[in-house]
Formats: sequence, structure tokens, C-alpha cells
Amino acid sequence: MKTKLLNTLGAATTLAGIVATSGVANAGSLSYTSSTNYDFTNIIDAPLSVQKFDSSLGTLQGVTIEFTGDILGNAGFENRSPSASQATVNLGSQLSLKLNNQSLLELNPKYTSSYQVAKYDGVTDYSGTSGKTLSNLTATQSGSQSFTNTTFLQSFIGTGSVDFFFSAIANSLVTGSGNMRSYIDTYAKAGVKVTYNYEELKSVPEASTTLGIGLVAGLCLLSQRKKILVKVLNS
Repeated sequence: MKTKLLNTLGAATTLAGIVATSGVANAGSLSYTSSTNYDFTNIIDAPLSVQKFDSSLGTLQGVTIEFTGDILGNAGFENRSPSASQATVNLGSQLSLKLNNQSLLELNPKYTSSYQVAKYDGVTDYSGTSGKTLSNLTATQSGSQSFTNTTFLQSFIGTGSVDFFFSAIANSLVTGSGNMRSYIDTYAKAGVKVTYNYEELKSVPEASTTLGIGLVAGLCLLSQRKKILVKVLNS
């Protein structure tokens, strides 16, 4: 009987061990965003800040950075030539996202359109038959990149914020005849979205609780064995 009791308690302890190690890893993700308003190019090092990853949530496995850039433009042109001409508006800007002086993503949104205008109508007003005024010309572009390098990920862990820097250098112009008078204004803005991919552990039951569960199971097994033995002896 003593041997049976030890075997039963051993089974109970094994069960408790199984329950105690039942915590498994879960994959989680968390995203933060930041954006700027439109401003004249050339914009150099405008900040874009997002919250860092809280390590109490789990272990950071990777970071995905999505960068979106928008440009906005106004343009006007006047053909001062004695013959009709075509004018082409090219709106563009080189947009860059940096972190710790390292360039992460580059964008080049563009808008291009051509217009036919008549010979000079005698008035330089960027309208009429020989000129045109254009407003709210827009273009957008996006890019993304994922990082898993452990050293790089350290920049995203802790309290406070991660500070990106956005720059925009315009390369807009109006082309046409040699007697084309024109102007163009270029604005830019940007947005960043940072997604943290991490591993989260489920909470593990207290050791005393799991041991209790195992002992109860063992006692139940022992009680069942006793019932069977009594039946055999009385038969």
C-alpha cells in the first residue's frame, strides 16, 4: 500500500509540474503614429516623435516603420512669346526620414501636367489665353521597412519617445518656351507609423496553486484505488 501511495503522489507531482509550465508565448503588436503639417520646402530635420516600446509588455522582436510623404503646390505661368506654346508643370520633392543620423527611407512624390496656351495676350496676369494659374496640386508616396537587428531595436525600448527627423528638398519647376514667365510654390508634410512586434508570455499560475491541484488529483486517485481494493477483499 505504501508503494501505491508513493506512486500516486508521484503522479500528482508530475501533474503539478505540467500545469506549472503551461505558460506559452503569444505574439502581439502595437502601433504609434506621428505627422507634420504642410510647410514650405526646404524643410530640414522636422521632428516626428512616437512612443517607445514598454518592455514590461514582453520582448520586442521587430519594428516596422511606414513613412508617407505628401507635397502640395501652386503654380502660374504666362507665355510671352508671339506664338502659342506648351507649358509643363513639374512638382516634386526629395523626402527623407532619419533616425540617429541614419537615413531609413527616401521618397520622391511627383506631379506632372502639361497645358497648351496661346500667344501672349499682352497682359502678364497668369491667366487669360496666354497664361494659367494652378492651385492645390498634390502628390503622395509611401514606403516601409522592417527591422529585427537587436542593436537597432534598443533605440525603441524604454520610456519617453523615439525622435525621427524629416527633411524635404524641392525640385519643382515650370518649363516651356524661352519667353515663359512662371512661379511655383512647393509645400511638404510627412507621417510615420511605427509598429512594434513583440512576444508576450501568458501569466503562469502560482506554484502553491499548481501543487495543490496536483495533490488533489493524487488524493482522488488514491481514494479510487482504495475503493477498488475494498471490493476485491470483500468479494
